[in-house]
Amino acid sequence: MKKIYLSLLLSVAGLVANAQLTQANHAPINGDFYTTYQCDSLTINPGASGAGASWNFGTIVTHSSVVNNYTVITNANSSYPIPGIKVSSSSSNESYYTSTLTDLKYWGGNITAGAISAGLLYTSPAVTASYTMSLNTTSSSATSGSISVPSLSQNGTFTGTSGTIADGTGTLILPNGTFTNVIRVVTTQTITFTVPLTTGTVTQQNWDYYNVGTRNSLFTISTSTFVTGAPFPSTSTQTVVTRSNPSTVGLKENKQNIIDMVVFPNPTSTTLNFATESKEAKQVLIYDVTGKLVDTQTITDGKLKLNVSAYNNGLYTYSVIGNANQTLRTGKVTVSH
Repeated sequence: MKKIYLSLLLSVAGLVANAQLTQANHAPINGDFYTTYQCDSLTINPGASGAGASWNFGTIVTHSSVVNNYTVITNANSSYPIPGIKVSSSSSNESYYTSTLTDLKYWGGNITAGAISAGLLYTSPAVTASYTMSLNTTSSSATSGSISVPSLSQNGTFTGTSGTIADGTGTLILPNGTFTNVIRVVTTQTITFTVPLTTGTVTQQNWDYYNVGTRNSLFTISTSTFVTGAPFPSTSTQTVVTRSNPSTVGLKENKQNIIDMVVFPNPTSTTLNFATESKEAKQVLIYDVTGKLVDTQTITDGKLKLNVSAYNNGLYTYSVIGNANQTLRTGKVTVSH
């Protein structure tokens, strides 16, 4: 009986130890891309904090018509640090970052609250992750920089604070799958700005749920409040909820893909997970770099956990086959033991 208890304790300890974010598995890198779908935000609740949490958003309504396709490229905008990274879905939705082995810094970009949009350029950046980041890891920073509010035709400066905490680990349930090695990171930023016309504050809080090994957040709850003072006092607030579906890494998928599918972690050493909302997906075929078929596995209820521990190190391609033996999706994965 003691051996059973010890085994369970070691298993739990292993899960906790794996729920860590590092530069390698978290910081955006050139070539990453992913898609987000907007979800209903009414009555949304981020859920519990702490170890062993369960966040169930499996029935959340997804609006497939509100889609953002994000790409990550090496930054070429000299207003922001070079070398650095730009994450964007459009020219009005850009964010700029730099990363090291010890942290991830946010240098600005576009923010929106209600009908008000602004551009931020940090001279003292916000630290949004402190590596290695595990449960209860925190970071904080004093920020400053310049702000542009096009709708008010105003430019000015700001100062503020930023704080981040990894406040929970556990299981995340989404309409496209269940993820068991998840860490939630809560980031809060407040800035006080001054422009010729007025003064004000911007407060933003994000709850990001990361499946370890997937650099983009699988699920995000973001609240933003924009307050301006006299002579035109106003308050604008919005909550935006998005979920990612997929891709999870910077290996680009065939653009002719018919279905969406999450494939994670990538690279992997032991297990590769496939998850899709499609009812058509039936099998996954794995090929090595020579084109030789090395594995065939069945997808059940849109899910497959593939054991790759016996695979040789290297690049593999996969094909997802449908009920009519048609190819629904192709992609690439890397096995590295």
